[in-house]
Amino acid sequence: MPKRCLTVLLLVTVLSLPAGCVYYNTFYHAQAAAREAELLREARAPDKPPGPTERELLERVIEKCGRVLQLHPESNWSDDALLLLGTTHYHQERYESAEQRLTEFLSLHPDSELLPEAEYMLASVLLERGNPISAETYLLGLAEASPPHPLSDDALALIGRARHARKQYAEAAEAYEEALERFPRSDRRAEIRFLSAENYEEAGDLDAAAQQYALVPSERGARKLAFEARIRLAEVDLMRGRFEEALEVLDDLEGRTDDRDELDRVLLLTGSALEATGAVDDAIATYEGISASHKKSEASAEAHYRIGLLLRDHYELLDEATESFRTAKDEAPRSDVAGLATEAVNDIDRLVGFLATIAGPEDEGEEERVEGADERTAGQGDTVEQVAIPAGAIDDTTLHVTLLPSLDQSTDEAGTPGSRPSATDTSGIELAPVAADTTGIEAVADAADTTGVEAVAVAADTTGVEEAEDEVAVARFRAAEVYLFRFDDAGRALTYYESVIEHHPESSLAPKAALAIAWILETRWDDSSAARAAYKSVLVDYPDSDFSAAAAEGIWRLGGAGSD
Repeated sequence: MPKRCLTVLLLVTVLSLPAGCVYYNTFYHAQAAAREAELLREARAPDKPPGPTERELLERVIEKCGRVLQLHPESNWSDDALLLLGTTHYHQERYESAEQRLTEFLSLHPDSELLPEAEYMLASVLLERGNPISAETYLLGLAEASPPHPLSDDALALIGRARHARKQYAEAAEAYEEALERFPRSDRRAEIRFLSAENYEEAGDLDAAAQQYALVPSERGARKLAFEARIRLAEVDLMRGRFEEALEVLDDLEGRTDDRDELDRVLLLTGSALEATGAVDDAIATYEGISASHKKSEASAEAHYRIGLLLRDHYELLDEATESFRTAKDEAPRSDVAGLATEAVNDIDRLVGFLATIAGPEDEGEEERVEGADERTAGQGDTVEQVAIPAGAIDDTTLHVTLLPSLDQSTDEAGTPGSRPSATDTSGIELAPVAADTTGIEAVADAADTTGVEAVAVAADTTGVEEAEDEVAVARFRAAEVYLFRFDDAGRALTYYESVIEHHPESSLAPKAALAIAWILETRWDDSSAARAAYKSVLVDYPDSDFSAAAAEGIWRLGGAGSD
């Protein structure tokens, strides 16, 4: 935290005071302890908590300043002690106490030479307490002071943070740009540049964010931020799809650190970049290197978890994937990754059970290994179309197909008068995607328990269906759900939904599967033409089902049956 003016003022006053002044000696020890704590704070990583020595020093500051204020409230050092007390509470993250002390300072010492420092510190506290509007009001005068105050660059940086906290990204960018333009010799330029990059990144301007991150290492004060800025640059390059550029940055960083945690971050990102380029075997080798060199760590656990995902999704080696997930749990049993690995093992166990049911007790059923879909059937009957699956069409968003009561409305979302298809009543059912429940698979065909199920229909009606055939139909449908909602693999999910229609056309799950196919084409692959044809197939092939209304809704939502 900047205390440049405070330090200068204290030094000048120290030289002018008699050595025997008792309250000065008390405050001198408080200020010395504060300086020692500041040096320790600057030496540790920002995300690491203070150690016992730093905490002890801060408590010493509190005790010494309190003594000055209690025994010598009218002394020349009362404003210094009050400001240092509020600042120390801030560094202890005791923000309510800090606000009380700093507000008291403004009330008792409105003419103090330390007023700008007190206002800056109070703004910092208010920002931490979630009050960015009030924080900015204390900073504007300091930021625009003419001639500039030694804290003017700090004030502009804090104004940027206050605006960023309110999601005023353009206004925050202006504050950061002004600080960089007006203060070319500021020792906070690297930090301001870094904050600017974070602001652009959160605003979604990844190109500007990459530009700012790339400039951080060349700025004044970049020693502590240079490595982090390069890591962030690699992450942004990955988000921008510039995988080779990310790999170049990461290769450079790998040779620049001996810190084990930093190296793990670099290697995990390298694995992600290799995956993105299609170099799956190289990614696996990178992850194996992390595990071999840093056993029993969270990084090792994450590496094994990622290997499991690749074995499961890319190679379809379910047994080997299960082993990797279990190793991930063993590497760091209390980590978040361990929980994800446990879910992944459970998902594979469910899928294996469904596949065993589909194969039958004597393995007489057809071999249903999923080869991945380059082309998928868009619908049934007269509406069959071949749909090319575009590369990268499956996003990371996990959605659910839910049937909910529809609002009776005669206008579209923009309020333009329109009409829904009149051939089918849409007043009761609507297709609506919601976030998937990641705690487990809530299959749509569970006849025993449908409580809380968010899926495309209620429990399957097995009336008139042979029990063995119904079990296989349910297994096919649930396998599709595992692939779609748990593995985020819409291509394989389509294969199993299609198998329900092909092998169990009379099952009550068939129209649900047809509707699910249309929903995937619309929401996952953004192919409105194929989706519209698939919705139409539900109306044509299952006109009396409970799902024809949702299909009609889908056609209307995509522009009507006659539009392209």
